[in-house]
Amino acid sequence: MGRHLADLTEDECWGRLQSRDLARIAWNTSTGPELLPVNYVTYDGALWMRTTAHSSIAEQTDESQVAIEIDDLDPGTHVGWSVVVHGRATAFYHDEDVPAEVKALRSWAAGVRPLWLQIKADVITGKSLSED
Repeated sequence: MGRHLADLTEDECWGRLQSRDLARIAWNTSTGPELLPVNYVTYDGALWMRTTAHSSIAEQTDESQVAIEIDDLDPGTHVGWSVVVHGRATAFYHDEDVPAEVKALRSWAAGVRPLWLQIKADVITGKSLSED
């Protein structure tokens, strides 16, 4: 019995994104790549997260290309899946500019997080590794 690697459809990728609320976001900085865990919600072809106005993620990603990755892997069987979203991050500083459907998101990190970050998906890909 072997393992089979398969591409996920865009709809399957969105389904997996909607089934989770924790991801890793990656972007380029002047000193190299940066990677952080974030919690998020999905809405209308985008991922939304909250942060502080002076965080590195807010200062370094606004109007920049980023990548977001989520996965679910079983260490015992070595099967699972991974989804990667590539898109442009846009910061929103006022609640009235944010869709009502995402405003229920509460950051897992402590403290006030008044800034919203939206990542519109330009490219979304996924892979599934299963046993035959």
